[in-house]
Amino acid sequence: MSNLIGPLELPSLKRGGYVRIQDHGMIASNRTAALVAMNGTIDWACMPSFNSDPLFCSILDQHKGGYFAISPEDINEVTTGQTYLEHTNILVTEFYRKGKTILRLTDFIPASEYNTINFPEIHRYIETPSADVKIRIEMKPTFNYGKGSVSIEKGKNGFVFSSGKESVILSCDMGLAASGNMVHGLVSMKKGTSKWAVVAHGIKAAGKITDYRSYERLEETSSYWNSWVSQAQDSGIYNKAVTRSSLALKSLFYEPTGLMVAAPTSSLPESIGAERNWDYRFAWIRDTAYVVEALSMIGYKREAIKFLYDMMEIIKREGKIRTIYSINDQSDLDEVETDFEGYMGSKPVRFGNKASEQLQIDEYGSIINAIYHLANIGGIINSYLWSFVGDILRDLEVLWKKPDSTIWEFRSEPQHYTYSKVMAWAAFDRAITMGRKLNYSGPYHEWQQTADAIRKDVLEKGYDPETNSFVQYYGAKHTDAALLRIPTLGFLPGNDPRIRGTVRRIEKDLMADGFLFKRYQNDDGLKGKDNAFTLLSFWYVEDLIAQKDYVKARDVFESLLERGNHLGLFSEEIDFETGDQLGNFPQAMTHLGIIRAAKKLNDVFKKNLNGKHSRMIH
Repeated sequence: MSNLIGPLELPSLKRGGYVRIQDHGMIASNRTAALVAMNGTIDWACMPSFNSDPLFCSILDQHKGGYFAISPEDINEVTTGQTYLEHTNILVTEFYRKGKTILRLTDFIPASEYNTINFPEIHRYIETPSADVKIRIEMKPTFNYGKGSVSIEKGKNGFVFSSGKESVILSCDMGLAASGNMVHGLVSMKKGTSKWAVVAHGIKAAGKITDYRSYERLEETSSYWNSWVSQAQDSGIYNKAVTRSSLALKSLFYEPTGLMVAAPTSSLPESIGAERNWDYRFAWIRDTAYVVEALSMIGYKREAIKFLYDMMEIIKREGKIRTIYSINDQSDLDEVETDFEGYMGSKPVRFGNKASEQLQIDEYGSIINAIYHLANIGGIINSYLWSFVGDILRDLEVLWKKPDSTIWEFRSEPQHYTYSKVMAWAAFDRAITMGRKLNYSGPYHEWQQTADAIRKDVLEKGYDPETNSFVQYYGAKHTDAALLRIPTLGFLPGNDPRIRGTVRRIEKDLMADGFLFKRYQNDDGLKGKDNAFTLLSFWYVEDLIAQKDYVKARDVFESLLERGNHLGLFSEEIDFETGDQLGNFPQAMTHLGIIRAAKKLNDVFKKNLNGKHSRMIH
């Protein structure tokens, strides 16, 4: 499992001036998140919200970007490792010499069950358990993407960094000094001693370090995460992986509105040195619908219900479904590029993400599918939400016949994409099943006629008898890894020859060693190679389960878990050549794939143990 990865040599952490994406942990509240590298540097944080301008962003520019670094001055023979306090997003980074912990950092952003309480703070607890240590501390915040001039005022209790109307404080009782646009110092700490340092956004003066009640905030935050984890259903043999994935997902929800960012970062590249760099700090209809589906599977009804009703209100207010939404009213979707050099030279660096006006039919099916899964666990489906289902299907009765840009948001001419049609079929099929189960009235005969028409259309035009495979779009000969999802939607059973043929074709054309998949073979007009889209590997596991190839499904799944980082976190993509994680991190879609596959595998194990299947898993 991924958590068996050992400590790393501190000098070897950086490549080209940057710590690898996978060599980070995330700390989070219910409003924002930060990345902490294994060398003790916070190199990404936005305050006070996910979509605020970054306070620390040296992960995107080693020279201009802000950071907050704490490490031993002498790193000779020093190794480092990270763990989470169990069932929390409280991160512990330790530095070792000769097998002993010489420095320990405990980092967290305070979280509260009351979503109206905001703690735009990062608390860092510094301990020296086994030796006297001289510690290097540096803090340089970023304002206005590195373009804002910074003034530093030293006070009795710390420092105030200001730029225009924006300010951030560093409160501590250590002997630091200001120089240029940063605060730094070497601090000697005796064996067995400890200190706190607190960064707080939007405060005009640094209070005494005790004013921030760090011990109390730590206890409250630990209780918050542990209480949330305790509400989940046990996920059996993969419970540890599911728990970490669900904690990562929960961390990406912006509690005041109930919306969820796809990832807490911007412009981490999908391909090193190329332009596939996007801002993921927005709510995608597709992503959040999948997350509701996954959380429903493990019993988190509250999050699923809250998201669906919040999203429904937004859609009804705007009168249409858009691809992405801002998580609050504090930012628009306009996209701007900065002059940052980018992670390992990957330009451009983008902030903002212009809302796509493309037609993406699969989004309609995704929403209905999410509501269907919520209904399956006894979530509240009231008449208002049922009316919303009817509204979506009325639109879809017309839209399913149109060409679209599908799940991958191709910028080329719209096509009749097979995956989009299947998702449209799933919308009607799920609505019929759900409505009848809940004894709601509806035009079931008309819905069934539409579902049958879509199914007939797909089987006639989306399937190629010559290759015994479904194709990317009507009339094409090539395939698309999104088609891995067909059997999990119930369009055809997993053992249908057409499904087996499609999976074999995808294996042949799009799968690389280690069960990693490209999304497609198309030239999408973007520079740089398209690396492995990690979610697809977990869809592949679900297909193997649908085909009753349980042993292989288990082996593939467990090999994929090994690709997580030392904390069990995953980004969006994996480099085919190096195996490094790439793209924004951590990524919601990948973690929902883990939850779904783990839940289905565990169900298979339980059935076998109960003797309900003749074929045992060994």
